[in-house]
Amino acid sequence: MSFTARSFGLLALLALASLAACGDDSSSGSGAGGAGGSGGDAAGPGSTSTGTDGATSSSASGGGGGATTGSATTGATTSATSGTSATGTGGGDATTTTSTGSAGSGACDIFCADFEDGALPSEVQFFPEYLRASMGDYVTLDSTGHSGSRSVKVSGTGFSQMLGVPVPSTFWGRMYIKGDSASQMGHNTYVAATTGNGDPNNGEDIRIGEHQCQLELNRKSDDAEKLSNGGMYMCSGGVKLEANTWYCLEFHYNGPGREVRVFVDGTEVDAMHVTDWGPYDYKLFKFGFEKYHGGNKTMWYDDIALGTSRIGCGT
Repeated sequence: MSFTARSFGLLALLALASLAACGDDSSSGSGAGGAGGSGGDAAGPGSTSTGTDGATSSSASGGGGGATTGSATTGATTSATSGTSATGTGGGDATTTTSTGSAGSGACDIFCADFEDGALPSEVQFFPEYLRASMGDYVTLDSTGHSGSRSVKVSGTGFSQMLGVPVPSTFWGRMYIKGDSASQMGHNTYVAATTGNGDPNNGEDIRIGEHQCQLELNRKSDDAEKLSNGGMYMCSGGVKLEANTWYCLEFHYNGPGREVRVFVDGTEVDAMHVTDWGPYDYKLFKFGFEKYHGGNKTMWYDDIALGTSRIGCGT
């Protein structure tokens, strides 16, 4: 049978239709870690949002993979027990921004941001609301990125300067953090999950921060506290964060299950694991700086990923 021009044209139209149905892999959420999901809705400037399989190929934060290539953290921190010291080594400034795939089906399916677009994602709001008009005095996009060229810089000079993102009552998170001073003896907060509306005096807050020169977990309502050295109120042992060093901070908030877990550089801090705080219905995840009786501090945050399964620090 002869192959006519009309037959060729029909075959070409069928081929084009097939390609259109496949879509563009760069926006569908597929990545090196496995098959991508549907891609999800755009999360706003400077962020990416993924589908159910989580891996993205457009976010320097590792998207669904929760990782960046380059000099990532090494996991030298050990689980803290009473009287022992576990200082994380930090990761340095990674320079490559390639996503390495997903660590789980729900990785980064709540929120992702690497801030490389030069703007805060639209989901992010500053708290307390009464200071929102002067947010620029406390929050800027800085040129000292972890995986790229930008990060969020929070100048902690007052009681509370926090950024909030909506979350479900159970979630995992991963971010890289850096401070301009080592862990302080005074009490301050870096991140928190809250049942309230974002105001520091509304709702219950479960906070991760510093106290007694080490990382600690704190509950606002009754000031219950879990020091990473096991409970000794002295600057001895525990997980200590050194100045001007990037650390991978991971956390798992399970409000209905009454559980909180904390990891530094990939290793769980056992002394900060609680199973009886709650039940809570979390509404917001907050990061920045809240000062109680510590000193001022400047913090940097980068490669933030929130999801329904553990995301990991990556390699």
